[in-house]
Amino acid sequence: MAFGELLKNRWKRKGRKMLSQIKKILSLRILDMGGVLFDEKGFTFNLHKEHPEVPLSPNYVELRGIFRDRVMRNMIAGLMMPVVMELRPDRLIDLPESITPLVTTLSDLTGIEMISVRSEALKGGVKDHGIKKVIVGDFRPDMTGLMIDDVVSGFAFTKFKAIPIIREAGLKLLPTVLVVVDREEGGAERLARDGFGLRSLLGLHSDITRVCHEAGFASEKILQMSQEFAEAVRGYALAS
Repeated sequence: MAFGELLKNRWKRKGRKMLSQIKKILSLRILDMGGVLFDEKGFTFNLHKEHPEVPLSPNYVELRGIFRDRVMRNMIAGLMMPVVMELRPDRLIDLPESITPLVTTLSDLTGIEMISVRSEALKGGVKDHGIKKVIVGDFRPDMTGLMIDDVVSGFAFTKFKAIPIIREAGLKLLPTVLVVVDREEGGAERLARDGFGLRSLLGLHSDITRVCHEAGFASEKILQMSQEFAEAVRGYALAS
């Protein structure tokens, strides 16, 4: 093997090792700040109302507080920044409201303006006063937009609600969705059906739960329940 190829492979290995360390640090910090909770009794979600046979989830993700911490917000935005600069959208699109502080920081770091889909529009409502805008912020039709959210679940509900709203406004969506945490329940595959690739910083099971288990903060039962829940939800998500 040529020296250049050896050097290239060495840097790839170093890069993978560094990325692994970053994911470990970020996962443990999110746990420490209450962004993820573990419970062997399990958590129920909306899916359980329709499908009570689905096993309970041993992990619950809530990142709102994480994005309101300046140090964490800048750390996460810094990790997402290379993806944003690679894709170079005309506008960053936050899917409110939990992700708004992070996207604001990303906008400041990259110099790319942001716009927001109004929360009532994502919930199926219509603003019945003022000028009735469904998207807040300055943009022109035919601009490209990058959707950014905190978490993607198996059904990727928020993304699929936002897509037609954004397109109807005249924006061209880039074929990528950027999230902090992928719950690894089939959301990536569902988005792929509509032509969107998913880019995430962390997987809930493969990164956060596994790292916390290895560090002694999540039991073997939690790890097993996490895998079982993700597989069960994936089955329903991909069948719909």
